[in-house]
Amino acid sequence: MPRTRRRRQRGPERTDDLFLRPSLRPTSPYVPTPLAPPPAAPPAGAVPAPTPTPPAETPALRLAREVSRAESEGHPEKSLELLADGLRRTPGAVELLVLRAAILARQRRLAEAEADLRGALRLAPTNGQALLDLGLLLWRKGLAAEAAATFDRAAAYQPRNPVAFNYLAEALNQTGQPEDAVVALERSLALDPYQPRAYHLMGRVLDRLRRPDEARLAYRRGQELTGR
Repeated sequence: MPRTRRRRQRGPERTDDLFLRPSLRPTSPYVPTPLAPPPAAPPAGAVPAPTPTPPAETPALRLAREVSRAESEGHPEKSLELLADGLRRTPGAVELLVLRAAILARQRRLAEAEADLRGALRLAPTNGQALLDLGLLLWRKGLAAEAAATFDRAAAYQPRNPVAFNYLAEALNQTGQPEDAVVALERSLALDPYQPRAYHLMGRVLDRLRRPDEARLAYRRGQELTGR
């Protein structure tokens, strides 16, 4: 990803050059992303595309299903036992660490969840889900600046994931960087223009920047998408 010029420092200097640095102060006023027209109906008599064959269930996927079922049935400790056994058999299974961290976080065992996520990122530094989950966990702990830096990495590694840019935008806004938040939201909405909550956040950020006309456009687009 090309780097852009920094206008201010955020936290300690980093040396990995992996952070997204959106350019400050967009050069043109905010305009809502135009909605794409609905897909055209196939012509009469067209042969439907063949249904792809689902991939074979792997041991990791089978374990994840068992874990999810145990938790949904109200047995989180059983799900954690299943994961512990799976990690003993497959040390360093990043997807199992991320899954266990999610369950631990729901149980409010945040220190253990953070340890699993950081362990997963030591093994797979570009794992987008681990980065997003760690950012949310840091946010819950009140570490907004560290959460923003983590979402920044997640967006850099997932340049086509609008969710990563939405989290980044919320964190940037809350840490006093609303102009950067606008840029992150523009990238998110360019990827997926059907996001009412992202438009609502855009409206809030633009209001904060004293750009009321553009904020009204964002709120209106969000209302159009929700039908209200």
